[in-house]
Amino acid sequence: MAKVNVPPESAKKPTHNPSPEASFERFYRECRPFVRSLLLRRGVPGREADDLVQEVFVIAWRRWDSLVTPEGARPWVSTIALYVASNHRTLLRYRLEHLAGGEFPETAFVPRVVEALDAVRRVERAIGSLGRKVWAVVRAYLIDGRSMPEIARMLRIPLKTAYARLVLSRRRLSLAGARGIPA
Repeated sequence: MAKVNVPPESAKKPTHNPSPEASFERFYRECRPFVRSLLLRRGVPGREADDLVQEVFVIAWRRWDSLVTPEGARPWVSTIALYVASNHRTLLRYRLEHLAGGEFPETAFVPRVVEALDAVRRVERAIGSLGRKVWAVVRAYLIDGRSMPEIARMLRIPLKTAYARLVLSRRRLSLAGARGIPA
């Protein structure tokens, strides 16, 4: 009979099982870019993505012992990332950002542009207060450039009525300008 050389148990090379910290560190290095891109695709702003990646991996570390097989780690961490992104979007609706220094930033518009927009709003309000019949005369006279007899014929009203409506519109618009109709 042939002699089989079997080494004793103490002579066998120990199998190297990495510590949980080392295996998680390797997992973190491999999956971090994947988790970040997943969060960005889910609508997380770029300036907050790194913080949320850390949050995902904190949750993963707390539950690292519950992971059964390493093959299921990537889908597992992607599920965690989806929940974190969803919670973040929900919380964003109710979050207020406080400005540094407590002051509002300078407006992007030149003050003259803002004043012009306010003036346009005031004119629109004043025109809206004229009424349909008076506005028809004003529009035909000022915008279309028609003569008063032509406007009276077009609207089928007496010429004195057309003049009266024009005077009325001037009076109302000047009063509205003096009152400074709010924008």
